[in-house]
Amino acid sequence: MIPIKGQTLNKLYIWQHRGFFMGRLPDISEHRLGSAALCVGIDQPFRVLESESSAWRECRSVLAPPGCLHEIEVGGALMAILFIEPESPDYPAIQNAMQDGEWQCLYGLTHEDEVLAALREAWENQPDAAAIYELLDRLIIPSPNPEQRPQPLDARIQKVIRLMKEDLTRSYSMNELAEVVNLSPTRLVHLFKEEVGVPIRRFRQWHRMRVVAALVSKNKTLTDAALDAGFADSSHFSRAFRNMFGITPSSVFSRAAHIQIVLA
Repeated sequence: MIPIKGQTLNKLYIWQHRGFFMGRLPDISEHRLGSAALCVGIDQPFRVLESESSAWRECRSVLAPPGCLHEIEVGGALMAILFIEPESPDYPAIQNAMQDGEWQCLYGLTHEDEVLAALREAWENQPDAAAIYELLDRLIIPSPNPEQRPQPLDARIQKVIRLMKEDLTRSYSMNELAEVVNLSPTRLVHLFKEEVGVPIRRFRQWHRMRVVAALVSKNKTLTDAALDAGFADSSHFSRAFRNMFGITPSSVFSRAAHIQIVLA
């Protein structure tokens, strides 16, 4: 293991279309994210098990797509995790930067050594959110060629996403959302999954998790933040969090987690 100097404070940066964690985590049990996630072992490899595979795969970088059932054996590695909104142009750009994959996950950034060196330096220096964002743009989010630029999402799905993001505490029914864009509920469910890669309910829950983190950063208690974000109670939030991230909320939000949440 390469020794890492400097502060040991874990960091979680939250932007409109990205989230970025850098620090220490326990092993991550089976889970499905509502976003894509690029996971990088800064100081040593880690292992990934996809639901479609019976064998663990060791790597230094992996891109897990939205809704992919997988688990990660961190093994003490210092981790960097970039959460990418499934509707964001960042996602296809990172897909194009990965080398291979047999199932759903993609492995091995094409410029992995450069990324590892830059993330190691970032951990040591603990730069501000603007510097981290610039680093992600420069190293991890390569500019796609014109022919690789993704087509925009269906305008109806964009409208549904905007509506859900406007008020994450409101639980719109499928009938309400479908009526807004003149689709049947069944057609909306299928089209959303087809366009975004993750079901509507999981997409909405993912954004509620972001609201919880933002409220905690503003000194709300975790219970109050969960209620304000639309979860029924703390137990509902804990179950949803573990299902989404494969770890308990205390692994991230307790004092023992030593995490600083930065809104940008």
